[in-house]
Amino acid sequence: MSTKEERQELIHELYSSMPRSFISNLESTERGFGLVLSYLERSDNGMLSGDLAKSLNVSTSRIAGLLKRMEQSELVTRQSSSDDARCTIVTITPKGVELINTMREQVHKKIEVLLEQISREELDTYIEISHKIRKIMED
Repeated sequence: MSTKEERQELIHELYSSMPRSFISNLESTERGFGLVLSYLERSDNGMLSGDLAKSLNVSTSRIAGLLKRMEQSELVTRQSSSDDARCTIVTITPKGVELINTMREQVHKKIEVLLEQISREELDTYIEISHKIRKIMED
């Protein structure tokens, strides 16, 4: 059995080993919601939508569409910046926090099952090779 911190670190390592082109495909709404909510949860005062787009390596039009659906689902709020009306500040709502916590728990359960069937050493080897593949694909 692994600790929550160990599972979180493994999730980060697996995520960081994926090619950017794979990560940036936000066609899956659930995956897109999770990524956006994860970034927003770590932000104290919300994030600019343009900064979210850069962080996720997607276009501003793609993030705008995703944020519109998330706002309709009451997962985030959007409002114009008081400093610059062209900028939109996005913040996570309590419903968004609840969803990201549920999603995170589901991922942790999947990682726990993974660790029951594949050794940590095998996963470390996979991650190391995946990092090499990512570097090759991004060059």
